[in-house]
Amino acid sequence: MRHAEDDMIAALRLPPTRAFAWLVAAALVIFAAARWLEPRSVPEPPIRRSGAGAPDYAIAVADIDRLLTGLRSLAAGRPGDWLMQERIAHQLMRRARLTGSFHDYAAAQAAIDRGLASATPGAGPHLTQAALALSLHRLGLAERMLDKVGRYAMPPEAEARAGIDAMRGDIALYRGHYAAAEQAYLRLSKDGEPPDYRLAIFWSATGRPDDALAAVRRVERTGLIPGQALAQLALLRGTIELRRGNWDQADAAFSDAARRFPGWWLTEAYQAQLLALRGRLPEATRAFEALARRNDDPALRDAIAGLYRARGDYAATELWAGRATRGWDERLRLLPEAALGHAVEHELAFGTPARALRLARQDFANRPHGATAIALGWALIANNRPADALRAIDAVNRSSWQSAEQHLVAARAHALLGQSDAADAEQDEALAINPRALDPNATLLWYGH
Repeated sequence: MRHAEDDMIAALRLPPTRAFAWLVAAALVIFAAARWLEPRSVPEPPIRRSGAGAPDYAIAVADIDRLLTGLRSLAAGRPGDWLMQERIAHQLMRRARLTGSFHDYAAAQAAIDRGLASATPGAGPHLTQAALALSLHRLGLAERMLDKVGRYAMPPEAEARAGIDAMRGDIALYRGHYAAAEQAYLRLSKDGEPPDYRLAIFWSATGRPDDALAAVRRVERTGLIPGQALAQLALLRGTIELRRGNWDQADAAFSDAARRFPGWWLTEAYQAQLLALRGRLPEATRAFEALARRNDDPALRDAIAGLYRARGDYAATELWAGRATRGWDERLRLLPEAALGHAVEHELAFGTPARALRLARQDFANRPHGATAIALGWALIANNRPADALRAIDAVNRSSWQSAEQHLVAARAHALLGQSDAADAEQDEALAINPRALDPNATLLWYGH
């Protein structure tokens, strides 16, 4: 250390030009050492698309239809084989996830019913029934099926155990037991099943969007992934960004989904919605109407009705709202639990407050978590019951569920009760989560909110 001090003193005695050069050289050495010592970020591996799976939506649906034709032919000659019915149900569930068709889901349930009826005790399509029940928001049925699997004479293998843990986590999430849901998802890694996809959904709902996006990125880079799965991940990324008001990032994610799996109507609905949010209402209307000609999802008709209302065309609004009503009535008849959530939104926008409240109460009773509580809050406000709405939302605010919309419900309830300071505070909370929460076009959101 003494030698270093002597060198510095000697440098100060050098002629000015030589001293300056020495100091510059020393600074460069110090800077280089600091750069070498600082932690270096490791670049993320690229997303790699697998050649497996269909390259686009139309081919994917056609492939499933061909498989179903073959399976139904085989099943006709083996009427007592529950495994054949389970295989048919699997393909119908795959189709339903692509098409969104409640007829596909109902047909899958009918196949499972036939399989369960022909199965011997201690066997049968119980895991498949549990998965379908979750898709249809029938939590009690899903839980009973998982309990049956737990009583099998032979314990499930690791892959099946991971699936059971995942579904139990989903049940806990929908029942508002958020800590239990997170623990169930984290247990997946013990059976070799990466938990990131479900954790991404969980964290996006509980105020951790950056962690959620990081989890999505990890899933995207785990290996070779089919285009449809990459599109689903991109939609999830876009939804997370949409919920915090990052429209440009959401738009980029939806474009990524469209590139990974072309022709999927759901991706195109998200993209049309971004047009609406940006105020490009005629373009959004044309895009949604084109989708409605290809797909019978009543939420598409709701979106079109909302766009015409925003444009001041009330005759077209009534026309499309009526078409949406007929669609929701059919879905409520086919699979009521699965239809309730969006049917509540339809009633709040175009129906009657009383029916909206009745449906919202049913949905909350089935799945008492943040999203259904928020819908119940809006329905109570629509029925001029702000104090009851505030009680419902206060429970959400005390939980780990975090969204801009719950604070908007609370703000509206406080305002109706004449509590302006509390209303302003809740509005500020909403804007802190999503700076676009009060955007005048926010009511045109029908997907991903």
